[in-house]
Amino acid sequence: MNSQEILQLLDEHNITYRLLSHPAVFTSEEADQHLKDKDFAKCKNLFIKTRNSKHYYLLMLPEDKKIDWQKTKAELHSSSLTFVSETEREEKLQIKSGSVSPFSLLNDTTNTIPLIVDQAAMEESNLVGVHPNDNPQTISLSWTELARILSSTGHLFEERSL
Repeated sequence: MNSQEILQLLDEHNITYRLLSHPAVFTSEEADQHLKDKDFAKCKNLFIKTRNSKHYYLLMLPEDKKIDWQKTKAELHSSSLTFVSETEREEKLQIKSGSVSPFSLLNDTTNTIPLIVDQAAMEESNLVGVHPNDNPQTISLSWTELARILSSTGHLFEERSL
């Protein structure tokens, strides 16, 4: 789904959100330059998989938190995790360039990739900022609304301590 389709989906589901425009950004650090005064949780998204490629996950962590691989492996009941390659990212989420977003999961037609959100991110604010598969925009919405829209399309939203 592109940004216009995502905005239409949000409107159809009566999701309350705020759309912010800014120069294109590719990292959470770049986004901060344009969104630092905004009152929502700022996160980084990590697209990972099990080493055998049987399971894929999209993780959301506070932007300043480093992933604890041991804890994440234990939470996901996996012995080995690694980042997804660009080729796999394009194949699974139809993203040719740029970074992933929770809305990227709307391109996962198999509905097999869960969004795993670190509890610390949710504790930062009731709102979160995510891009609508178009990195010169950010959508600010509540965690509840994000979970609701993903669930409405068959995607799993989980809160974990990573």
